[in-house]
Amino acid sequence: MVLSDGMIRTLAINQRMLVPFEENRLQAVSYDISSGKVAVVYRNIDQSIDLRNKDLVQFVTRDIDISNGYHIKPNEYILIKTKERFAIPSNITAHIRPRTTFTKLGLTVSCQHMNPNFQGYLYLGLYNATPNIIDIYPDLVIAQMVFEEVKGEITKEKLYDHKKDAKYQNEDEFISPQYDQLDDTEKVRVDNIINRMLGKENV
Repeated sequence: MVLSDGMIRTLAINQRMLVPFEENRLQAVSYDISSGKVAVVYRNIDQSIDLRNKDLVQFVTRDIDISNGYHIKPNEYILIKTKERFAIPSNITAHIRPRTTFTKLGLTVSCQHMNPNFQGYLYLGLYNATPNIIDIYPDLVIAQMVFEEVKGEITKEKLYDHKKDAKYQNEDEFISPQYDQLDDTEKVRVDNIINRMLGKENV
């Protein structure tokens, strides 16, 4: 069951499901989430990126302050830290959906799934698929979040905060992905993103 505005409001205020909560961001069956002041951008390096090399994977990104805005160049992919911090209840799951305005503009937003009991900020991917520079600023609505109630009881060990590999729990500063812990589908997706960054054809 998709949560209505009233249910989202109640959970946000009473259980701090998302902070800060702003009434004007609340829609009929979703909540508009916004950009914070931090973006993660990718360095241009003159070598291939071995995703098994943790130090190199961490080196390829850097945090920047976008308080005064940031120019997203054509074909550039960045990550934006959300303004909101989330604390998803154990009987709720949430999904990130792109803004129609962004889609029509050619700025794609990464879809993302939030597990029950997840806590922390999100880093959402933005890809400029246009030939134009697009400016991003803090406190700009970048995506919408849809919440759903889970039907049935979840096995305790399956809750996100109980999983041994829940590496993004309580994420504040950006956590680089660990390639060897991704499943095959995620590895292909990461490979394609990296190849696009390097101007190579997807394989």
